[in-house]
Amino acid sequence: MGNKPKTTDGLMRHMRDNKKLNIGGSKQKRQLRNIGYFHGYKGYNFYQRKENDLSYSEFTELHALYEFDTEIKTLFYRHVMFSETAIKNRILEIIHKESGYDLEPLFEKVLIDYKKHAPGHKEYKKKLAQTLRLRKDIYEKIHENCNTKPYISHYIYDDRPVPVYAVFELLTLGNMVFLTRCLKDTMKINLLKDLDLFITSFEKNEKIIGDLIDCLKGLRNAIAHNGVLYDCRFKDNSTGKQLTEYFNVKMKVKNLEFNRIVDYLAVIILICSSLGYSKTELKRIVREFETSLNKLRNELKHNISVYDKIIGTDVRTKINQINTYINNIS
Repeated sequence: MGNKPKTTDGLMRHMRDNKKLNIGGSKQKRQLRNIGYFHGYKGYNFYQRKENDLSYSEFTELHALYEFDTEIKTLFYRHVMFSETAIKNRILEIIHKESGYDLEPLFEKVLIDYKKHAPGHKEYKKKLAQTLRLRKDIYEKIHENCNTKPYISHYIYDDRPVPVYAVFELLTLGNMVFLTRCLKDTMKINLLKDLDLFITSFEKNEKIIGDLIDCLKGLRNAIAHNGVLYDCRFKDNSTGKQLTEYFNVKMKVKNLEFNRIVDYLAVIILICSSLGYSKTELKRIVREFETSLNKLRNELKHNISVYDKIIGTDVRTKINQINTYINNIS
């Protein structure tokens, strides 16, 4: 027979006796119950991988990290969701100008990135496969939602094709990554220019919009599903040097590897600035981030090695570079 489940008191004894973590009293018992042993304690006692144990001696340190994580989710949530909607609408607007409202011209005139390669070339096959997968996903979403989403059923029941703008209501950021990668290059460039993200001197502009949305996707999903944020374990492994180089040129923010939470502050500031946030609004985001950061550092003042491990030793440098970018926005 399996082991009998532990009570909260039993879990606290386990944490004291086996994990050498100082925890006790009614307040900390309530905090443990609120954050959960498996979601809270088990989720915040390591950095990125379980073998990277964080050497806490006090439960207050772990709880401070949990509180920091929650505050950053709250700070980022509104701006990430706004960015998702705004970027989708900008893409939709450009598609309407190119191919109208009907769905089929989308595949005939817009999602034709594969055609820049010779038929039979490995890149042609790879990108055609992406486009066909996207096409399949779109029609499956229409089928799955034809009876539950009024903005879809309205057209189905009226025996009319579902327009692109209705389909966009069904698309996730994951779908949008595929869609932007499948766009023909001229439309990718037009989108970057519309968002004031185009850099004349950058050689791979056409790939950046897909990379940015892909980077935003992991952050968005972690926030929306209450995942752990602070150590960026949500990061997609495909986020690489190209995006690092882009931020270096565009924002003059260096060494972004997207494995520190401050790196995603830079992502949010860049996207929100491109969508029309004022300097005051952008500075407020950075200031609130710093407030939570200072609070965490104070809580970990007797365990600075843990703070440096999870936040990074160059966090202040990156924040200063982000603020310089904001100050230089015209």
